[in-house]
Amino acid sequence: MELYPWQHCLRQNRLRLLLFLCIVTTGALLGSIIAAAWADDDTPFAPQDKLQPLLSPDSPAYRTPRAGEGLRTDLFGREIAVNPENRRSVTAADLGVQVNLPGPDSRAVFPFGALYLWRHPDDQSLFRADIVGLYNDIFWAGSSPGLGHFEWVLTFENYTLPFSQYELVDGNADKSEELVWGYVRPGIGLGYRQKVSPGHQDNMLAIDLTIEPGFLFFGRGSDTASNFILPKDTFELREHLQMRWDALERNLLSLPHNGFAAGVDLVNANRTNWQNWGLNSQETDGREYLSAGGYLLGAGAVPGVDSDRHRLLGSLHGGIGSDLDRFSAPRIGGGTLTLGEEYGSTWRPVLPGSVIQEYFPQHYVVAVGEYRWEALFLTYLSFDASIGWLDRLRQTGPSVTDTTSKNDFFSSLGGRVTTGFFFDTHIQLSYNYNFSEIRNGKYGGNEIVLQFSREL
Repeated sequence: MELYPWQHCLRQNRLRLLLFLCIVTTGALLGSIIAAAWADDDTPFAPQDKLQPLLSPDSPAYRTPRAGEGLRTDLFGREIAVNPENRRSVTAADLGVQVNLPGPDSRAVFPFGALYLWRHPDDQSLFRADIVGLYNDIFWAGSSPGLGHFEWVLTFENYTLPFSQYELVDGNADKSEELVWGYVRPGIGLGYRQKVSPGHQDNMLAIDLTIEPGFLFFGRGSDTASNFILPKDTFELREHLQMRWDALERNLLSLPHNGFAAGVDLVNANRTNWQNWGLNSQETDGREYLSAGGYLLGAGAVPGVDSDRHRLLGSLHGGIGSDLDRFSAPRIGGGTLTLGEEYGSTWRPVLPGSVIQEYFPQHYVVAVGEYRWEALFLTYLSFDASIGWLDRLRQTGPSVTDTTSKNDFFSSLGGRVTTGFFFDTHIQLSYNYNFSEIRNGKYGGNEIVLQFSREL
């Protein structure tokens, strides 16, 4: 019987996947035990803090501690303490690295990091920012008693990498079309924000309409082809309608425990100085474009299992656009699977097993399912599966520039360990195998992501 490419990949990598998950699980559990042994148990607690043995057998009486709560518990006969936290003011540093095996051209190892800021002192103001320097995403909303739930909104986003960037085609670098490019995009507008159930400080329904005047710039790379016509630097005006509804209850590590989140983004844009560009001026899209995207995420108990330790999560992301190009299309790829871990990050579609920002499709659908088990104190073991559909560039001839856009299905399997560690550090180590990635002319790609997050 003839085997399909994904069947070959599954047979060849099944043992490797199981061995990796066993090593990761053992290491995380040992790390959590050592950290617990070093924990300080001389911390004052409010009367409402809960006392419960975390390693007791699964039962309806057990309750997973929620984000911001403090508790005392026993772990191997030792009392462990966790302080209550003020989740209205958070400053955190995120650092990580993605490793893809086999690696696409020059992107086998992909480091990433950001400074995260969240300020929500009351229902009249909100500030959220991801700050990298070369890339920043900043949002501020403010109201007053006279405005009720309505508010003023200011945004700022920039993508200003000083080096040339190229796209991947079947895992190969197309350096003939590499560019130095980026944008600076402030925004101003009006919004509506209201607190929703279950009533935590990050549970909100928000609708914002912003006008975003921006500037796009372009430059040649060292390997850009001589017949590549550079896009014109241009002013761009976008109208952006955004909706966010967060009704999630999260655990101590901010993983979604129960509830749902949903969102929609609609963008209409016009570039004032735009002409045909690309190899022999063959690219015609981009002067005016439309983009629509949305997501839905749900988390809850495992049917038939009466235990807080076992959770199921499911997410669905989808989008479509008109006249999009590589500078305006949504970027979809691998990286940390942030399923509802934070109010402003759930909108990002993640395609497990691929390179970060590998694809820029005109349309896409990505569904992810996850089972999570609370294995130990502040340690969670997850297994996930995904399926996606999007248009990607495929090589059709001997040269990497011989391409066509083709709709393809993607599927992946993986696992993840998330644990609290020394010095208030949050660690995630994940592995995903994508059966549909193309690397070295063959189907199948491995992705390993290690991320550290620490509140400052």
